[in-house]
Amino acid sequence: MIQLGLDKVFPSAGHHDKDSGAVANGYIERDEMKLLREMIVAELKKRNHAHDTDADWETNRQYQNRIRKQLRTGDVVVDLHLNAARPSVSGIEVFISKNAGTDSKNMAKEALEGLCKITGTKSRGVRNDNQSQHFKIGILNMRGTAILIEFGFITNAGDMQRFVSKRAEIAKFLVDLMIKYDRND
Repeated sequence: MIQLGLDKVFPSAGHHDKDSGAVANGYIERDEMKLLREMIVAELKKRNHAHDTDADWETNRQYQNRIRKQLRTGDVVVDLHLNAARPSVSGIEVFISKNAGTDSKNMAKEALEGLCKITGTKSRGVRNDNQSQHFKIGILNMRGTAILIEFGFITNAGDMQRFVSKRAEIAKFLVDLMIKYDRND
């Protein structure tokens, strides 16, 4: 964790040490998202941009309770995930709160378009959290601009190959996007 200046972004790996997330095709969601989060954090450090992130041991509830105290309206929260379904199901989707503000909506659209372009994976669209398997996704309903990205399906070998091969480019793209939407200048 690093805190510099007033701008702050919050990338999180979505799962913790005792919650693997989805497992398929030799991949564990928690581990794949942890690798991506660490690449994002390294890039944020290179750019001296203030950030905070989830600790590997923290549950989602613990992380959300901790950052709730720091979040300001102009901050950015990005939660990183992989989806799971039948092996034939493919695509990237980005979730926002059903009560999302303009910046969350715009960031979600821009993230989806950029990720699909980088990976060549099809778009499944921007969706409200009540269109997910959960009625409400807590991390999306806090202060600031917030999106949850499903980078593809861990159960689809093609999605995973494209994601893994482009992970470094994805990390840099997401850092650019988070900094762009960080409004606490």
